[in-house]
Amino acid sequence: MKYLILKITNRCNLNCLYCYAFNKNNKDMDFETAKNAINYILKTDDKLKIQFTGGEPLLNFDLIERIIDYCNENYAYKNISYAIQTNGTLLNEKIVKKIAELDIKIGTSIDGLKVNDTLRPYKNKKPSTIDTLRSIYLLKEHNIPFGVTVVVTNKNLPHIKEFVEYLIALGIKSISFDLLKPKRKEHLKLMPNEDEFNRILDELRDYPIYIKNIRREEKLNKKYCFLNSGDLLFVNEFGNIYPCPTLEGYFYMGNINKIDKENLKLFKVDCNYCFARKFLIENVGR
Repeated sequence: MKYLILKITNRCNLNCLYCYAFNKNNKDMDFETAKNAINYILKTDDKLKIQFTGGEPLLNFDLIERIIDYCNENYAYKNISYAIQTNGTLLNEKIVKKIAELDIKIGTSIDGLKVNDTLRPYKNKKPSTIDTLRSIYLLKEHNIPFGVTVVVTNKNLPHIKEFVEYLIALGIKSISFDLLKPKRKEHLKLMPNEDEFNRILDELRDYPIYIKNIRREEKLNKKYCFLNSGDLLFVNEFGNIYPCPTLEGYFYMGNINKIDKENLKLFKVDCNYCFARKFLIENVGR
């Protein structure tokens, strides 16, 4: 096990058009659940990446600090790294300085310039783009390395190249594209054309920016993601375990708080494409 994703809250301040949330119960993960997940993995492994996700994980930043303090106190001899996937709207000077102090890597989600407010508005329908861009400038100002994640839909696909060029002009070093994974019927009308997306990726191949999708494709092995090698554990706010965040609600594997009572068998697939996305496309709406 090399990769632990903790969904530390189901709360969010945005109302994304394609929201992946399995449920919207406004529940935070408690410390005991996080601790049980960390202890389970570090019994046998010496190297681990912990990613905090949500919802919007910065809404439960206190838990992030407590988890890192726990790991520093109990597993100082282990090699542990930390990352947050955030919409960036809640970043401020205080949090950014704490992120730098704790050496947390950052992934910021934004789907472009022209259509981001359509795809990722606040719950009160106000635009969020300017606040996410403000967080990008704030991270740059404090010299904190970060990458940008874009969910690709048919709304922003026509503007992908323009957005990448904007990010390059800002000095952004890394970007990752995540093709929409439909979890509800209404998501189907947002599905991008994959052939068009692949054509755009080819055009971006020589751009001076690290594009995770292209680099992954160039690797000569079958490891598309950590799920393929059985190295991923995703634990949601209740402690329920799933193969990956996209498959929350499908393929329940047990509960981390009952690990001694349940016969946990980790899910593993052998493929070089997104099994989760294919599964959801075939089954959503049935």
